[in-house]
Amino acid sequence: MRVPSDSFTVHVKRSVGTAHLRLTGRFDESAVATLDALVGVVRDRDVTLDLRGITSMDDAGWRGVLAYERLVHDWGKDVRLENAPEQVRRIFELTSTDHLLAEVAGL
Repeated sequence: MRVPSDSFTVHVKRSVGTAHLRLTGRFDESAVATLDALVGVVRDRDVTLDLRGITSMDDAGWRGVLAYERLVHDWGKDVRLENAPEQVRRIFELTSTDHLLAEVAGL
């Protein structure tokens, strides 16, 4: 399943117990709304957000990730952030939220 916006796309792949969301494009306030629209699709699963396709992220995007992570945890599920580009990784490091970023073997 693909959920596009003008500058942001989410490709969803569901497997047993996990939803893998590959994010592509500019992660800003409109992207957060696109991601929020998928809440019902992933509600009963752990979530992996693959960030490798993110070209930029602003503070609204960062806050959206944090809100999404809290929501999924409230359901008793886990969120894993993978493959963050350097510019995105830096936002999480500067805000002391880099503990959310998974270290993926081989990277």
